[in-house]
Amino acid sequence: MDIESVKKSKNGYLVNELIFIPLDEKNSDYKAVQKWIVEGGIVEPEFSLNEIKNKKIAEIKSIRDQKNIAPLTDYKAFLIDDEGNKIAQESYFLFYTNRHQLNPASDPESIISRTIELGSMPYFTKNLEGKKITIELTAEIASLLKQRIFERNNNNHKVSGVVEEAINNAKSIEELEAIQLEE
Repeated sequence: MDIESVKKSKNGYLVNELIFIPLDEKNSDYKAVQKWIVEGGIVEPEFSLNEIKNKKIAEIKSIRDQKNIAPLTDYKAFLIDDEGNKIAQESYFLFYTNRHQLNPASDPESIISRTIELGSMPYFTKNLEGKKITIELTAEIASLLKQRIFERNNNNHKVSGVVEEAINNAKSIEELEAIQLEE
């Protein structure tokens, strides 16, 4: 076997970017790799530090973005019956903060701004147990939701920015592996 490059992975070596050699001392290809190393061949890491940094930053941004679209669940509103009348019973509800691909009317920013402008409007959602409900979304609740979304997203961006900076400043793979963003 003609060896031009070797990358180390968890379970073996990747030779010439094509051939995987397991870490098995009885394997003749493994012995050839060991000989190549003894003769001065340089074993590269499976991924470069920059490749790992880029992957880690993408993972951090993905976690941040998932947190930014999680529904809000800690607000109560009056329920609306099937005829559109407000009833005295209140319920916690899910406020979806992500945009629906097929229904632009479900855009959370539009819902909030329309509610603030109109004073109140019905909002079709689910309660915390997953049962479909309709609530009266008031301007007061909409304003609280708007503020909460802003603060949550801003905090998530700050935290991910600090973590991204730590990733970019890491000098080794070990340092990178120690950096985590709590999910």
